[in-house]
Amino acid sequence: MSCSVRQLCIRAGAFALLLGAAHAENVDPEGSGQRHAWSPNAGWIDAQPGGPGGVGLHAANGIVHGWLWSQTVGWISAHCQNTASCAQTGYGLRLEVDPEFPDFMRIVGMGWAPNAGWIVAGCHITGSCAGVDYALRVHVDSGLVDGFAWSPNLGWISFSCANTGSCDTLAYGVQFDPAVLGGIFRNGFE
Repeated sequence: MSCSVRQLCIRAGAFALLLGAAHAENVDPEGSGQRHAWSPNAGWIDAQPGGPGGVGLHAANGIVHGWLWSQTVGWISAHCQNTASCAQTGYGLRLEVDPEFPDFMRIVGMGWAPNAGWIVAGCHITGSCAGVDYALRVHVDSGLVDGFAWSPNLGWISFSCANTGSCDTLAYGVQFDPAVLGGIFRNGFE
């Protein structure tokens, strides 16, 4: 990586505030609290850090834009468009049909956290599936995200309490607006 990472670190907070209106989040559409991921090394990661309509994650046109926030790590960018850094450092999360599970889309690609580095949304990105099989999947009808992401600096990041068997004692998860996902799935991929 070149000096663009340092610039990205400086600009991330400012862009998080400036670009919030461009791609208003579409996480936790019913306000039920389905907006958090968990990492033992980073703590809670909020996919709706600005509240409803803020700078959080936004799925549209097959791309996941927006920001996540961790009290420990700071801002996590889902796409280089958030920071206007695509020409220097192209990265981002996108949605694609999951060939293994027809009612799901998978989130593929990488996000970037200036204080924690790369966050990988599936083993097929790194070619490590033979050793460790992981992925993030989104159920098209419910919008619920399932699975794990991996960060060399943060470790595993769980997007649903079902992954950890903790839903009875500690319920958490991330949910996209299923109306938006259904439109992407039916119109964008078929």
